[in-house]
Order: sequence, then structure tokens, then C-alpha cells
Amino acid sequence: MIRFARQTDLEHVIALWKQCFPGDDAFRNWFFQTVYDPAITLLDEEEGTICAMLQMLPYQLRDARGVRPVTYIYGACTAPAYRRQHRMDRLLQHSFALDQTEGRAASILIPQEEWLFGFYDLFGYQTAFYLDTVTRTRDNQPVSGTIHTLREADIPAMRALYESSSQVCLLRSTRDWSNQLAMFDRLGLGAYGLVQNGVLEAYAFVWDDGDGKLWAQECCGAAADMLAQSILQQCQADEIRMTRPGRSQKLGCIRYYDDTPVQPGYFNLLFN
Repeated sequence: MIRFARQTDLEHVIALWKQCFPGDDAFRNWFFQTVYDPAITLLDEEEGTICAMLQMLPYQLRDARGVRPVTYIYGACTAPAYRRQHRMDRLLQHSFALDQTEGRAASILIPQEEWLFGFYDLFGYQTAFYLDTVTRTRDNQPVSGTIHTLREADIPAMRALYESSSQVCLLRSTRDWSNQLAMFDRLGLGAYGLVQNGVLEAYAFVWDDGDGKLWAQECCGAAADMLAQSILQQCQADEIRMTRPGRSQKLGCIRYYDDTPVQPGYFNLLFN
């Protein structure tokens, strides 16, 4: 039986999540405290056992046809004992039908592994979102501008940089931005921006990768490289890996429900 979750399912939903996505307890706890909503968690249940599930998170997509509602499929997983039984197939097809009934334009997801792009091709998804990854080492040269730890007051400036990074992109609400900032404050090193002449010129969300290395996700803005040096100096780290809007690496897929042409774009960082 396919149905949406109820609050009484929480213990079993978390158990399946732990089974399919082991580790990263801190993020899991944060997600279920802050984001999880049973009303948009689609379950495949058999004889009282949750066999598979996915989250149908609501977002807005900006593309060639304007800004329209879409579903972001997140946390899609099947219990090991129930795999190869087409359970995720049925869940996805059910989500597609719900989307079209509700007037959503598309379904979007980020495959967890490279081989899954081929798996999702079978359901009509096409690769549409890309990024670039570069690595920078600390050079200790003076940087033009001031590094700034970002807070909610900075959201409008961050949003402007993000939305100018690609014509096709998934949009965040103010609440989404707030949640993302709160998550990195709690689990990562925070969000940093480079301010020049009172204007935010670049920002990034930063993790500590250990051994003097950092990972800056969603680096947006023309001054991203300068920001990278500022972060390295601020954190006294040696190396920083930067992921940012680009074209060299596959990131995410889209399944339109109409004839909208698939154009390359950027899928903003959501959660971890």
C-alpha cells in the first residue's frame, strides 16, 4: 500500500533512514527535528512494514517558462530486504501522478551516486543541473575585502548572488535560507561572505574536511576565489575544495510533465 506517513510512523521512518543512510547522525537528527514532515513523506507499506519511502519536498523552479512549483525528491530509499521488487518504481510513479494532479511542473532529484543517473533515466528524468569543482591552497596574500560570517540579514544579498548564477535554478524561500544557515552553524563551520565596499560579492557554505582541508559548497559570486583565500586565512587551513555553478560535473535531474525543453542550470545546495 502506498500512503503518506503519519506522525505515528516516525520511529519506523527514522529506522529505515538509518538503515539506508548509515552514519551522519548529527545531520539526521537535525533533518528530522527541522525539516521532516510526515504529510509529504510517501511510504510503501506491506503488512505493517515500511518497505520504501521518499520525501516530496515542495520548491519553486525558475526556467525558460517562468517560476513554477516542482517537487524535489529527497531521501528516496528501499529497505535491503525489499529491493529489486519495483517498490521505488511504484513510489516514483505515484509521486508523478500526485504532482500532475496538483499542477506541479516537474520532479527534480540529485542522484546519490553516478550510476543512479542511468537508473533515473528509466523514469523520464534528464540530467539538467551541473557544477564545477576546483581546489585552492592558501597563499597568504592580502585579500581585497572583508570576510563576514553570514546571518539572516544577509539572505537578500545571498539570494541575489545565487539567482544570478544561472538562468535555470531551484529557488529557496526565506525559511529555506534560514534553515540552511542554521544547519551550517550547527553542523559545519558556517556560511561566509566576502564584502567589498559594503556589498556582498561572494558567499559559500563551509565544512571542515579535516587535516587542514575545507569544503566550500555553493560558492556563488564573481569574487569566489578571493573568498576562498579569505576563508583559508580565517580558518588557518591549507586547502579548500570549492563546488560552484558550472558545466563539468553532473549534479541533478529533472522530469518535466510538459514539453519544456531541458536546459542546463544549477541546483542550489539543499541540506547536506
